[in-house]
Amino acid sequence: MTNRLYCVFGVALFVGTAAYSEGLAPGEALRQMTTASGFNVKLVASEPEIRQPLSISFDDRGRMWVIQYLQYPAPAGLKPVKVDQYLRTTYDKIPEPPPRGPKGADRITICEDMDGDGKARRFKDFLSDLNLCSGMAIGHGGVFVMQPPYLLFYADRNHDDVPDGDPEVLLSGFGMDDAHALANSLTWGPDGWLYGAEGSTVTSVVRGTEFQQGIWRYHPLTHEFELFAEGGGNTWGMDFDKEGEILAGTNFEDKMLHQVQGAYYLKNFGKHGELHNPHAYGYFGHVPYSGYRGKHISAGGISYQGGAFPKSFNGAYIFANTLDNAVYWADLRPDGSSFTASFGGTLLKTDDVSFRPVDCETGPDGSVYIADWYDKRATHVDPLDTWDRSNGRIYKIEAEGTPVGPKFDLQKLSSVQLVDLLSKSNDWFARRALCLLAERRDANVLPRLGQQVFESHNPHLQLESLWALYVTGGFTDSVAAKGLQHTNANIRKWTVRLLGDKKEVSDEIAKSLRSVARTESSAVVRAQLASSARRLPGRAALPIIRELLLHTEDLNDQHVPLLIWWALEAKAISHRAEVMKVFRDDQVWNSALVQKEILGRLARRYASENSDGGFASCALLLQRAGNSKAGALESVLAGMDEGLAGRTLEAVPAPLVPWFAAHAPGQDVKLIRVGLRLGNEAAQKAAWEAVNNPKIPEQDRAAIIELLGEARRKEFFPDLLKITESDKSEKLRLAALSALQHGSEPQIATGLIELYPGFSPRLRQRTIQILASRSAWATRLVSAVEQGGIPSKEISLEEARHITGHNDAALSRRVEKIWGKIQAGASAEKQSRINELKLVLKPSGVAGRVVKGRPAEGKQIFQQACAVCHTLFGEGNTLGPDLTALDRKDTDNLLVSIVNPSAYIRNEYVSFEIKTRDDQTVSGLMAESSAHAVTLLDRNNQRHTIARDQIAELNESQVSLMPEGLLDVLQPQQIIDLFSYLQMEPEKPR
Repeated sequence: MTNRLYCVFGVALFVGTAAYSEGLAPGEALRQMTTASGFNVKLVASEPEIRQPLSISFDDRGRMWVIQYLQYPAPAGLKPVKVDQYLRTTYDKIPEPPPRGPKGADRITICEDMDGDGKARRFKDFLSDLNLCSGMAIGHGGVFVMQPPYLLFYADRNHDDVPDGDPEVLLSGFGMDDAHALANSLTWGPDGWLYGAEGSTVTSVVRGTEFQQGIWRYHPLTHEFELFAEGGGNTWGMDFDKEGEILAGTNFEDKMLHQVQGAYYLKNFGKHGELHNPHAYGYFGHVPYSGYRGKHISAGGISYQGGAFPKSFNGAYIFANTLDNAVYWADLRPDGSSFTASFGGTLLKTDDVSFRPVDCETGPDGSVYIADWYDKRATHVDPLDTWDRSNGRIYKIEAEGTPVGPKFDLQKLSSVQLVDLLSKSNDWFARRALCLLAERRDANVLPRLGQQVFESHNPHLQLESLWALYVTGGFTDSVAAKGLQHTNANIRKWTVRLLGDKKEVSDEIAKSLRSVARTESSAVVRAQLASSARRLPGRAALPIIRELLLHTEDLNDQHVPLLIWWALEAKAISHRAEVMKVFRDDQVWNSALVQKEILGRLARRYASENSDGGFASCALLLQRAGNSKAGALESVLAGMDEGLAGRTLEAVPAPLVPWFAAHAPGQDVKLIRVGLRLGNEAAQKAAWEAVNNPKIPEQDRAAIIELLGEARRKEFFPDLLKITESDKSEKLRLAALSALQHGSEPQIATGLIELYPGFSPRLRQRTIQILASRSAWATRLVSAVEQGGIPSKEISLEEARHITGHNDAALSRRVEKIWGKIQAGASAEKQSRINELKLVLKPSGVAGRVVKGRPAEGKQIFQQACAVCHTLFGEGNTLGPDLTALDRKDTDNLLVSIVNPSAYIRNEYVSFEIKTRDDQTVSGLMAESSAHAVTLLDRNNQRHTIARDQIAELNESQVSLMPEGLLDVLQPQQIIDLFSYLQMEPEKPR
C-alpha cells in the first residue's frame, strides 16, 4: 500500500534540542489533543514497541506496518570524509547491501490489533538491522524496501512474516549525501508502477539518470526505471487522488505539488542543482493555495478516499504540519488541467510541542492514521545528535461512530472477488485489489473488467477497471482505440497515458491520438496528450503537438502551455525540419498560444544552440514573423535575446546576415538588443541614437545602456561615463553605472570617483557598490576616502566588509584604520544585542509605563527598511521570504532572524557569489541560470547577467543578503512600532 516518509529535519527552523525522554506520556499527550467536530483521536501504538515512526502501511490482512527510523541521522559503518554547510556528506565508501553491509538500528515492525479495540497488542519485526531505511511497499509476494543506495526486495512468498532469504537488489545509485532527503515514499501507482520521491540535497545516479529531487518510478515486472518528474524541493510524502494524479508534500511555504508526468518543478537551483534540461525555460510551482497557511512544512499528505468521513472530506488533501503540531486538511477545486486549494480546517491539534506528525495514511477502516515522531527537536541545523529515540506514537483519527471492521485476508480472495473490491467506498481496498491483480495477471477477469470500463454507469468504477485491465495485461490496441473515444475524460486521459508509456504506437493509434488532440474538449486530457507526445517518436508526436497548439483555450492553463513546450523542445533539434514545417502552417503560426507561450521559447532554444543550424532556424522564424503580425516578430526577437544572454558575438552569424541586412534597427528596441548581442554594427549605431532619443521610453533606453555594458567594448565606456555625469534622468544614470560595472579599466574607477561629489545619494550608493566590487577599484575608493574626497560615513559596513573580502592584506589593513575591525559580529555580541532588544520589547520589571506600539508608524518603517526585500500582507518585494506566512508571534525567533540573519538561511534564499575572470565580485540570489549565463539579483534588486565564460568562480555564500544592524539605527519607540506591525494578525480569508 501507500508509504509516505517525510523527514522533517531538513526543512524546519531551529526549535531547540531535546533532552532524552523529554515530553508527555502517551496517555497525557492524547488528553491534550483536540479534533474537529465529529471526530475522535485514539492511540494505536507507542513506546517502547514503537519509536521514531516515519512511515505507515497496511498489508492484505489489515495489519499496520511501521518503519522505525532509529539509525537517523548517520548511517552505521561509514565514516564521513567531507561535510558541507547543508550537512551533505561524502562517506568513505559505498556500503554493500544487506546482509553483507553494515547493520543499522532501523526496523520494519508489524503491529497487530488482536481484539478489535483499535489498539495494537502484538508486535513483530519483519526486518531489523536496517541502515537508514527510508521507505517500504508491500506487494508481489514480499516487501520493497528503500535503503539508499539500494532499492531492495525481500520475498515472503509463504506470508509467514519472515523473509525467504537475502534481498534482491533491484536498483542502486540512490544518493546518500543527506539523511534528511533520501529517496523515500514508496507508493504503488494505479498503473502497477512503484513510485518514489527524492528529497532535496542528495544526488542520485540510477542507471545513468542523474537527479537531485523529484518523483521516480520502477516497474516490478519489466524492471524499467525512469524519472517521472523533476524538482519540487524536499519532497517527502506523496499520494494519488481518485483520478490518479500525484499530490506531493513540500518544504516550501505552500502545501502541495501536483506532480505531472515529464514536468519540471521549482527548486533552489544553487543548493539542489539546476534542472537537467537547460532548455526547460520554465517550471511549475505549487498548487495555488488560499487561506490559512501556517508554517512551511506539509508532510505525508493523502488524498482522502476512505469513505468513513463526512462526504465533504471526499478528495480533501489531509496533511501533517510538523511545526504547527497539527494535522490540517485542504479543499481542492478543479482548475483546467490542475486544481486550486484552500484551507479546509484543523483535523487534529495540540499544544504539546513534542507532537511531530510526519506521515498520514488511510486505513482499512477508513480512519486516518498518524505517525508521530514525538520529539521537541525538529531540525538538523544543529548537527549534535540529541534526538530522543526513546519514544514515538501512532494515532488514528476516526469519525464518530466508525464501526470496527471485520477480520479479512485479501490474499484468500479469488480474482473475481478482488474485482468486486474496485467499487468499495474505501479506496484502500481498491488499491490493494489492484496490487494483487497486478501480481496474478489472471486473464479470466479481463472480460468483466472490459465490460466495466465501457458499460458501467459509475465513472470512478470505469477508471478503476481500466487500471485493473492494464495491470492484468489486457490493455490492447483495440481497448485503447475505444478508450480514446470514451465519454469519461479520465478514461481518455489514462488511455493516452498508458499508450505513451509504451514509447511507441502503431500508425493507426498515432492517427487516433492526433484526432483526439484536434477535438478534445477536456484540459486534463490535453495536458496528458502533451506529456505523452514528449515520450513518443517524432512521427507520432509532432502531429499531436500541432493540434494542441491550436487550443487557445489553454492559453492561461496552469500546466498545458509548458507541457506543450517541453514536448516540442524534445524534438526541436532531432526533428528540426519537421518542427519548422509545423510553424509554416498559418493556422498554427497565428494561434494566440503559439504567439504568447511557444514562439519566443523556440527562438530562444535555437539561438542558445550557438550553431549555424540554430541561427538558420532563427532566420526562418524571423522571416516568417516579418510577414505576419507585429507581435510575432517581437516574440522571436525577445526569445533570441534571452537565448543570447551573456554573450556578444564579434559578427553576425552567416545565416542571419541577409535578414539583418534587410532590416535596419531604427528605433525597434528589441531589434537593437538582438543586433547588439550579434555584433551588428548598425545596431550599435542605433543603440546610441536610441539612448539619446527622449521619445523612446526611459525603461527601454536604460535596458539598452545596460546591454552596451554587457558588450564589454572599451570604446563604449567613455560615453557611458558621460551619461552618468550629465544625463537628466537618474534612471539612465543608474543604468550607465550598471553598464560600467562590466568594464575593468582603471579610468572607469577614476572617472566615477571624480564624478562622485555631484551624484545624488542613490547614485552615490550605487557607485560605492561598483567600486567595491573589484580589488583594484576598491583600492582607489579607499584612497579617495583617505584623501577626503569621499566621506567614510557614506560607505556602509556591508560594503567595507565586501572590500576586505578581496583577500588583499594591505587593503584590509587600510580599511581597518578607517572603519575599525571589519567582521561579522561575534555570536556573543549578537546574543547580547538580542537580550537588549528583548528588554525594549518586553520591559517586564522595568519601572514606568509600558510603551505601546503604533502599527501605522511601524508599517512606514517596514516599507523603508524591509519592503525592498520582503512582502507582508501583500505589500513589498519578493527578494526575501514572504513574512505573512511565518511565525511572527515568536518574538525571540524574530529577533534572531533580524539581528543574526546568517544564522539560518532558508534553502530558496541562499545567495551566490561570482568572481569574474577580470576580478569583479558580484553577490545575489540566483534569478536565472542558463547554459551560457548566470543572472544574480543583489540586495538592491539590481540584476547582474554574467556570461559563463567570464566566470572564474561561482560559489554559494554562507552570508545572508540581509544586512546586519537594521535595528541599530532605530530608536526604542521605532523598534516597538516596527514589531507591533510585524506581529499583527493578517485579515482572515472570507
